[in-house]
Amino acid sequence: MDAERRERIFEQALQDYRAGRLAMATKSLGHLVQDGSRDPAHISYYGLLLAFTHGRNEESISLCEEAVEKNGRRSGVLYLNLGRALAAHGRRREAIIALERGLIIHEDDRRLRRELQHLVPRRKPLIPSLGRKHPVNRCYGYARTLGGRVLLALAPTRRIA
Repeated sequence: MDAERRERIFEQALQDYRAGRLAMATKSLGHLVQDGSRDPAHISYYGLLLAFTHGRNEESISLCEEAVEKNGRRSGVLYLNLGRALAAHGRRREAIIALERGLIIHEDDRRLRRELQHLVPRRKPLIPSLGRKHPVNRCYGYARTLGGRVLLALAPTRRIA
């Protein structure tokens, strides 16, 4: 299969994935990978879709890890797919670590930050009976966050000689 045809199949598979047609996207990407495509994006999305559709735990995660090892420095989406595949199998702590590794390299990637915020648990509200969106809890949450940032800014730093 030539490179142009592979790219068309990959683009169609991405459209299917975004439209929620996961089985079709998995089948298309499976054909690409089984046909010998070693493109990290193909491998990564195929691993992610295997995690979502077939639940193939180790195979899906190893495919995503392989893609990150091949080309993780160039594309943050590979870390995103790895994090999502890990989270899909209940391995949240490993997913958070993968996303943080991606953010070290791709500092401005909003998708990585959004996925990380989705996975990191929120603190409990000050007064649970009022609910998270109650103004008292919201004000306390803002103060807690801002206070922590101010303390970090004012804390003396030690130099290691």
